[in-house]
Amino acid sequence: MKHHNLMIIGFIMAGALAFLALFYRPVIAEEDEILRLRQKVTELEGRIKDMENLLKIYHDAGDIDTGTERGWQNKKNWRRLKTGMTKDQVQSILGEPIKTIKGVRAFWYYPNIYRGYVSFDEKGFLTKWNEP
Repeated sequence: MKHHNLMIIGFIMAGALAFLALFYRPVIAEEDEILRLRQKVTELEGRIKDMENLLKIYHDAGDIDTGTERGWQNKKNWRRLKTGMTKDQVQSILGEPIKTIKGVRAFWYYPNIYRGYVSFDEKGFLTKWNEP
């Protein structure tokens, strides 16, 4: 009987150890996964901070009057246009148009979805424009 009891206790202990082994390994794996995820979050937070800094630099650069930089692509250049400007003045601000239509009135078109254009009267002075 004593031997039988020891055998039962041995089976119980072996079962308990096997049971613990099943759950112990996932706990270690979960801890490793948690550590890996924390490192990834830290890395991503750093990348986000870097991107925010780049966006701030880009945004701040847009607040600076850049003159004719980027020609027709720069909205500030379109806002510098004034009725009565000559073709040379407009071209020095917006750059070369991609298409021109000459007639009594002249139209210059600039490439974009919204069809930016400028219009000149018969004397070559700016009369109107459509800012893209």
